[in-house]
Amino acid sequence: MMKLMQLLFRNSLLLALLWTNSFSINAENATEGEKLVESGVLVDIKWYYYSNCLLSLEGNGAIVDFNKYDQPSPNTSDRPWHKYRNKVEILIVKDGITRVGNRAFQNFSQLKSVLRAERVNSIGLWAFQNCYLLENVSMANDIVLEQGAFSGAPAEEDIAAVECAEYTNSIYFERLCKTTLTGDFRTDVINIALSQTNYHEGNSVADYDGGNTSGNGDYTEYGRYLMSSGNAWCSEFASWCVRMSSLPKNILGSSKGANAQTFTQNTPSQYYTWSGLSFGGGDYSPQPGDLIIWSWDMENHTADQSLSHTSILHHAVIEDEHVILYTIEGNSGGKVRESSYTARKTDGVLTSRTGQLYYLVAPNYENEDVEKYQITFDTMEGSVDSDKKTVATGGLYGPFPIPQRNGYKFLGWYTEPSDGKRINMYHPVRIHAHQTLYAHWVETHTGIQTVRNRNQKQLCYNLMGLKVNQNYRGIIVKNGKKYNQIIH
Repeated sequence: MMKLMQLLFRNSLLLALLWTNSFSINAENATEGEKLVESGVLVDIKWYYYSNCLLSLEGNGAIVDFNKYDQPSPNTSDRPWHKYRNKVEILIVKDGITRVGNRAFQNFSQLKSVLRAERVNSIGLWAFQNCYLLENVSMANDIVLEQGAFSGAPAEEDIAAVECAEYTNSIYFERLCKTTLTGDFRTDVINIALSQTNYHEGNSVADYDGGNTSGNGDYTEYGRYLMSSGNAWCSEFASWCVRMSSLPKNILGSSKGANAQTFTQNTPSQYYTWSGLSFGGGDYSPQPGDLIIWSWDMENHTADQSLSHTSILHHAVIEDEHVILYTIEGNSGGKVRESSYTARKTDGVLTSRTGQLYYLVAPNYENEDVEKYQITFDTMEGSVDSDKKTVATGGLYGPFPIPQRNGYKFLGWYTEPSDGKRINMYHPVRIHAHQTLYAHWVETHTGIQTVRNRNQKQLCYNLMGLKVNQNYRGIIVKNGKKYNQIIH
C-alpha cells in the first residue's frame, strides 16, 4: 500500500499556489521587520520563531522523526518548537532541508500555510496530521508523502488532487471533458458515467488510460483516485462518478466496497431494501443516479457488510410482474458498460441469474442546503464549446472543457489571468460566490517538414509544393503568419 501511495504521488502531484494577492510571502522576506521571539538548533537544523506567528527552519539534511507523546524520546513533546504548536500560523522550510520528519508538526492547531523548499523530497508519517486550519501547501511533482502526512488537514484534498498523465491522455478523459455540469446532480452523474463506457481495467499503472482490453488486474483511474487500484472497482467507479458531479461528500460519501452504510454514513442520504421501494410496496420510487447494491447469494446481510456489486441506476421499467433495472456500472466484465437486470416485483430476486437487489442507496441529490455556484471560463483569446458550468461548495470541480487556440498549447485553468492557482477536476470547491477561471497558454511554433523530389534530387520542395533552395528548412507559423526558415 505504501509503495502504491508513493507511486501515485510521484506520478503527478499538484503544483499548488499558496498565497493569494492579498497575502504575499516568501522565504527571503518573510522575517524582515518582525521580532525574533526564540531560536534554537536541532541537530543540523536551525529554527526561528517570530512575533508574527511565523516559524522558519533552515539547515542541511532531514528534520528528525518524532514518536507519539507516550513513546520513547524523541517524542512530540521533545520538539523544540512544541510550545508554539497553538500559535504558529505560517511555516517556512528553507533550502537545504531534505525531509520533514515524522510528526514534526502534528497537532499544530493554528497552522494555515506551509512553504516548502524545492529540495525537500519527502514528508514523514503524520507530519502535519490534525492541522485543521492548514489549507495552503506548496508541493513538487516528485515528493514522497508517507502515511497520514496531512491526515485531518483541509490541504489533504488539494494534495490528493492528483492528475494522472495516462488517464488525461485518454479518449475517456476527452469524453469526460465534453460533459458539462448542469447542477442537476442526477443528470450529471448519469452523463459522467456514460462518458466512460468501454473503459477497461488494466494490469498496472501504465493502463490507467483504459485501453488495455485484455487487462484483468483491476487497475483503473477510479481505483487510483480512491487509492485502491488492484482491487474490485465497481464501487470506486460509482463513487468517482458522484464526486465528478461535484456533489459534496456530506451528502453522499465514497466507498471502496458495495456497502450501503459506508455510502450513507453521516449524510442525509438513505438506503432501502426491496420492501421499502415502490415496486415492493414501499414509498420510495428509484430514480436515475441512485446506487444499487447487489448480492449474488441469497443469504441475509446487514448494511455495514460489503456485498457483491454496485451499479448506477439509469432508469427502471415495470413490465407485468417484473421490474427491469437499466444500469451503468464499472467492473462489469472488466470494463464500464451499460447493463440491465430483470427482478421479480414481489421481492427483487433476479430472474436472469442468482442474486437480488439487496439495498438501494438514494442520495439526497436535491438537498437544498448545497451551495451551487457558476464557473465562467475566460478562454483568453481561445475558444471553447461551453463557457459555463455549475459546481457545489464542498464538492470537487469535476470535468473542465478543453479550449482551443491556434498556435498555442493549453496549460490549464487558473484562478487569475496571470499567475494564480491552477485548478483541475480533483480540486475541492471552497468558493462561496460565482467564479471565473482563466485559460493559460504557451505559444507553440509549428514547423512544416521539408521533402525532396525523387526525380530532381538537386531540388527541395516543401509540403505546399513550392520549390526552395538547399538552405531552406521549412515554414514556421508564428502568430498566424508564415515565415521561411533558412540555414545561414
